Amino acid sequence: MTVRRPARLAAAAVTALAAAVLLTACDDDAGAGAQPAPTVTVTGAGSVQPTSAGKGTVPGATPTGPMVGQSAGARCTADELTATVQLQEAGSAMVMVTNKGSRSCTLFGYPGYGGLRPDNSADTLAVKREPHPGPPMAITLKPRTTAFSGLKWSSCDKADPTCHVITGLRLTPPDETKQLTAEVLGLDGKPVVQLPVSAQGLTTGSLQPSNQGVVFAGP
Repeated sequence: MTVRRPARLAAAAVTALAAAVLLTACDDDAGAGAQPAPTVTVTGAGSVQPTSAGKGTVPGATPTGPMVGQSAGARCTADELTATVQLQEAGSAMVMVTNKGSRSCTLFGYPGYGGLRPDNSADTLAVKREPHPGPPMAITLKPRTTAFSGLKWSSCDKADPTCHVITGLRLTPPDETKQLTAEVLGLDGKPVVQLPVSAQGLTTGSLQPSNQGVVFAGP
């Protein structure tokens, strides 16, 4: 005797089979996707190593200095930095930007500048960028390490109405809008009282991980 199954049970079996086939197809599509992007981690030795996909290492600097290349932190903010402008010879200075914070952060590019008048009001200066001693480098500043840049300008007669007689400088880190007040020191190491800057303004070099070659040559 032939036993007939209800039609609704057969339909349910077909539906289950179709769902299983669809689920298998979805799993196959997911498996064919891109591999997860590698995550980089800064090691104690100052190198950057992939911790998932990828092989090899990206070399960094020694533990006592800034790292160059692939960075391990967000960009440095004005609140995390201090700046000192050390005069070298007439119309030339070395700029030192130091990480005073507790984390590593990244600098890349050129500092921005503005002048300060004796009453502490802002004095707008023209600023020209020059890739000196070379193009900008991505620098990861570990706490208490320093990046360097050169700065030059032409002096002027204080009686000239186009002469900017400033008593200080405000520095803007790359990609930031907030400024910090830079300490300007003379050749004797003492704070500069007045600095005459011509209408041509300032020329800044790129930020570098070393002070070698950053100072502009004299006229």
